[in-house]
Amino acid sequence: MIGSRTGVLVLALVASCISGAVVTAPGAVAEPTAVDGPLGYGQTRDIAVVPLPGQPEGIAVDPEDGSIWSGSNRPNSSADVWHWDADGRLLETYSLADHVPAEHGVNGITLDGDGRVYALDYSGARAVRIDPATGAQSVYATFANLPACAEVAGIPCEPSPVDRPAWPNWATFAPDGTMYVSDLNQATIWKVPAGGGAAEIWYQNADFASIYSINGMQFDAAGRLNFVVTVSLAPDITSVGRGVVYRVALNSNGSPGPLEKVAVVGQADGLAIGTSGRIYLPISNPFDNSIQVVDPSAGSVVADLPTVVDRVTRSIPYSTPASVSFRGTSLMISNHGLLVIDPSQWAILELGVGETGLALNYPKGLA
Repeated sequence: MIGSRTGVLVLALVASCISGAVVTAPGAVAEPTAVDGPLGYGQTRDIAVVPLPGQPEGIAVDPEDGSIWSGSNRPNSSADVWHWDADGRLLETYSLADHVPAEHGVNGITLDGDGRVYALDYSGARAVRIDPATGAQSVYATFANLPACAEVAGIPCEPSPVDRPAWPNWATFAPDGTMYVSDLNQATIWKVPAGGGAAEIWYQNADFASIYSINGMQFDAAGRLNFVVTVSLAPDITSVGRGVVYRVALNSNGSPGPLEKVAVVGQADGLAIGTSGRIYLPISNPFDNSIQVVDPSAGSVVADLPTVVDRVTRSIPYSTPASVSFRGTSLMISNHGLLVIDPSQWAILELGVGETGLALNYPKGLA
C-alpha cells in the first residue's frame, strides 16, 4: 500500500462527502461497442457507463447469457439494481422497494439457478430477491445488529470494541443452497439457510474487527470458503493497514474448520477465483486501483493488472474497482469511482486474464 492507512481513511471520508454531492448527468451515453472476441492478458475495454445514481458496487454475470448485474452503493440515494445484456446495453433498472436512503446502498449481488437476483441492501440490513421474469421483490434474509462483545456477555455479539450496525456486503451460495454473507462492519460471516430467513452467525474472529472488515468471498475447488479482510487491524506488522486473504474449510456438519492465512494483499474489496486456483482481487485503495492476482500456493501477489499507465490513461481510468466476476477468460469489473466527480467514470469494465473462472454455485428451487 502506498501511503498510510490514516491517509487512506481520511480520503475515504472526503470521498463520502464528494459522492453524496449533486452531480450533473453525463451527456448522451455512447452506445457500447459490441463485444468482438476475447481480450488479451491485461487488456481492458469499456462495457457500459452506469446511469445515475452511479457508484456500482457488487457485480454478477449470468452464466447462461453473459448478461451483467450490478447495483448502486451511492450514499443517500435510491438503491438501484441494473441489468445489462452481454454487450453492455441497459435492459432494466430495479429500484429496491422500501429502501430508506442511508450511508450505503446496494452492496453484493448474486444469482441463483432459477434466474433470480439477490441484492444486499445496507438499509434494513437485508438481502432482497428480485425475480426478473415478473419484477417481483421479496426480502430473502435479514441480518442482526449485534452488540459489541466488549459491552455484553453471554449473548450473540460482534467481536469488536465498538458497536456498529450490520453491513451485509458480499453473498455466495454453497452447493446445498446455503448463502454465506460477509459483514463489513461486524467482523462476522453469516449463514442463511436455503430458502432464506434470519441469518445465523457462522464464523467470527476478533482479528477481523476493523473499519472495513470481511468483504469478497468464494468457495474454492476444495470447498473452502476464501475471503478477504479489506483493512486488517490485527497486531501483525506484516499486514496491519493492508488486506489479508483467508480461507476456512467446512466440517462435515457445516461448522467452520481452522482458519488459514493465504496472503497479504492491498486493500481489496471483492474476490473471484480462476480455474487455476489463483485469486483475483480489486484493490479499492485510491492510490492503487489495480486488480491483484494471488497464487495461494506461493502465498503472495504474483501480478497487478493492468499496467499503471493503462489504469490511468485509458478512456475510463480504473477508479477504486469494487467487485469482479468472471465471464469467459475475462473479469467484469464494477468501476466504483469513490473519488471521482465525473459520473462517466462510473462504469463496467472488462479485463482479460487468460483463464476462465471457477464455477460458482447456482442453487435451484429455493423457496
